[in-house]
Amino acid sequence: MFKNIPSRSLLFIFSFLLIIAIIFIYYDSTHEERTFKKDIVDIDTSKVTSVSIFPKVTNHKEVKLIKEGNYWVVRFDNNKSVQADYSKIKNLLNQLIQIKSNGVAAQQESKWSEFKVDSSGTRVQVYEGSSITLDIIIGKFTFQQPRTALSYVRLKGDVTVYEVNGFLEFSFNQKPNDFRNSIVINDDFSNWKRLTFTYPADSSFQLVKDTSGNWTINKVRTDSAKTIDILRNLSHVSSTDFVDDYSQLTLGKPTYSLTIETSTLGVINLAAYADPTSLIVHSSQNTEAYFDGKANSLWQKVFMGKNSFFKK
Repeated sequence: MFKNIPSRSLLFIFSFLLIIAIIFIYYDSTHEERTFKKDIVDIDTSKVTSVSIFPKVTNHKEVKLIKEGNYWVVRFDNNKSVQADYSKIKNLLNQLIQIKSNGVAAQQESKWSEFKVDSSGTRVQVYEGSSITLDIIIGKFTFQQPRTALSYVRLKGDVTVYEVNGFLEFSFNQKPNDFRNSIVINDDFSNWKRLTFTYPADSSFQLVKDTSGNWTINKVRTDSAKTIDILRNLSHVSSTDFVDDYSQLTLGKPTYSLTIETSTLGVINLAAYADPTSLIVHSSQNTEAYFDGKANSLWQKVFMGKNSFFKK
């Protein structure tokens, strides 16, 4: 069909078609780029000075995390600040920078409520000084097989809803106390040598590791399996049931105490202060915090009787 068409005309036709194809490809690619943003988050975690979270669990009341020097604190409504758990803040920021879009879930405002990225979502603001470097709303999550968690997010001021990997709500939909240093005891029990349980009346006792590595009470060997299980659980105890406005000066003498002698950390001291209405637990590994000993059986996890170490 092209035999009767001059070569110069053919060259012109093919050039024209090539230009049209290039324009189409370029338009399609830029259009795709506008509607599908893979890199949603662009922050430098080393420059972050504060994070404001408005979680669903607090009815979107602000949870303020502030960097003070080399430490992070949780700021409360009364301007009181308490130490935050650095590892929790680090994990929070790492999750933000790892957010990558798998694709666009919706581009209509009418779809926001479906993905919980409207006012019902958890809003997160990241600051560098007074400048907001990230303002994102974390919505609902879903599961896909095999065991893949997906979350939906939207940048504030953007209509687009993105699908991303991860269970983000679990990390960001938290109360202020969830970001605090929750350590009661944290150590390797294999380094422990002696535990002294001081109780009222004549119920006190010592759990001692002998030269053969066996645990004894009054020089009587305890049940090995039960003792190891108890010590393993005791070596990692935490709580987010904080009670504030207490100090050792106001609490007086402890009703119960536990002293753990270690080969690495020296001595770990636990104390419980009882009165008719409350039981407060305090640890030398987290001197700033006081815990509700009655909540989630914290008292029973720390202060057990000597019969617990023997077979019934």
